[in-house]
Amino acid sequence: MLRSVIIDRLRLNAAATVTVVLAVCLAAAGPALAFECPTPQPLARPGVLRETPARIATVGKELASGDTYNRIAAITADLRARYPNVERGELVNYLVTAYCPTVAARTNLNDSQKRATVETFASEVMQQVY
Repeated sequence: MLRSVIIDRLRLNAAATVTVVLAVCLAAAGPALAFECPTPQPLARPGVLRETPARIATVGKELASGDTYNRIAAITADLRARYPNVERGELVNYLVTAYCPTVAARTNLNDSQKRATVETFASEVMQQVY
């Protein structure tokens, strides 16, 4: 019982940390700076998904093509099957990193709208992953 309580609290802390980091990163740019996306992590670091830039771009296009809810679920399931010990925060980071360039390329949105779009997507990912 105590172990499950501790694990649940750690999960909540991790979720809160990812949310805060994402919000700070997106808000830190402020209205005066151009919209920027996070960059993929180097492949050699422990705890980082080992996905190629081409695969990240493909995932981003899949996520932007519609039916986001089901695509997040399918991509997350695939990643968990290939990386059984992946942390939830890493899944969120990966999916946001993959999706963001597709939003950045949308010329019909201003920077504020792009930030809002990525924040909404990140929230959807958080709900499914956590």
